[in-house]
Amino acid sequence: MRLTSNKNILSLSITLVMMGVLSSFASAHHSRSNFDLDRDLEFSGTVTEYSWRNPHTFATVAVEDEMGATKELLFELNSVSVLTRSGWTRDTIQVGDRVTVVASPDFDANKNLFYSKTWMLSDGSSLATSGGGGPRGAPAQADNSGFSEDFTGIWEVSINRLRNASSAQISLGGQGAAFGLPFTELAEAEIAAFDVTENPWFSCVSRTPPWITSTLGGHKFTRDGDTINIRYEINDVDRTIHLGMTEHPSDTQPSHLGHSIGWFEGETLVVDTAYFAPAKWGNGGGLSSSDQKHLVERFNLADGGRALEYEYDLTDPVYLTETLTMSSVPLSYNPNYAFQDEYGCDPEASRRHLTD
Repeated sequence: MRLTSNKNILSLSITLVMMGVLSSFASAHHSRSNFDLDRDLEFSGTVTEYSWRNPHTFATVAVEDEMGATKELLFELNSVSVLTRSGWTRDTIQVGDRVTVVASPDFDANKNLFYSKTWMLSDGSSLATSGGGGPRGAPAQADNSGFSEDFTGIWEVSINRLRNASSAQISLGGQGAAFGLPFTELAEAEIAAFDVTENPWFSCVSRTPPWITSTLGGHKFTRDGDTINIRYEINDVDRTIHLGMTEHPSDTQPSHLGHSIGWFEGETLVVDTAYFAPAKWGNGGGLSSSDQKHLVERFNLADGGRALEYEYDLTDPVYLTETLTMSSVPLSYNPNYAFQDEYGCDPEASRRHLTD
């Protein structure tokens, strides 16, 4: 059934800002907080591995030290989508190529891991691992003249909107734990035991609504009759909103994304989602969700169809003492976004930064 108003709803008119996004926007998967990004080191050597994978591409380079000894160093790059928009391809470098890499070391000196920023290639050209600007291409820019009249199209989190957002006092978290929410005792215990290495993303398990809408990457809205489909680029997530239903079928089986029905209230698309399966980190960073989770979302076109405003009411009495009302930074319409129809998250690549 549709969620009715609750006088005890905790009305929190805040802007949801993902932790670490401003400092690691291009990562689209995990924070760069383990790297000393203020320290740039330069290495020259021969490529011994180049793994073009999501959520992270990796390369190893055999580098000689001053004593003539050779050591293989592991360099983390960005996701395939970010690299593609920055001019990279799966053939940009090859095993055996001589390269020079500018990179930041991990704060843990015992880890043989570096976050690469710029690569000078064997042909003398150079490419950044994010932000474009290389001779082989540049990232697509948002088309400010484009707009959506019916929610369909590709939407993405805009770094410009994030930069203009105020710091949040409440958040579902990112690479850090959720904070400022009306936690139950069970939730408090989970947050106190927070361990970033347990992030389900590192096993290629997607976020759930509403947290997934704050995920970086493209969100593609399409409509087919009485359904609206949302494909979230990261982890190949498909979500269906049933417009022709007024209630959730009683025989619906719980699932990771839940079951969604929707309707229009004026120009606003309202989506009611129930039948969630319990999920680790299903309500945010370090915060699980239960089978009692219930979500009502409101999508609204703004700025002449160039922005998508998003707010929601989240209820989960197992982990939240009150219904939580929040809004996110608006998504930007970008028909030029190089959307990956097949993300193909690789579990080994997803956790490699934790184990190497």
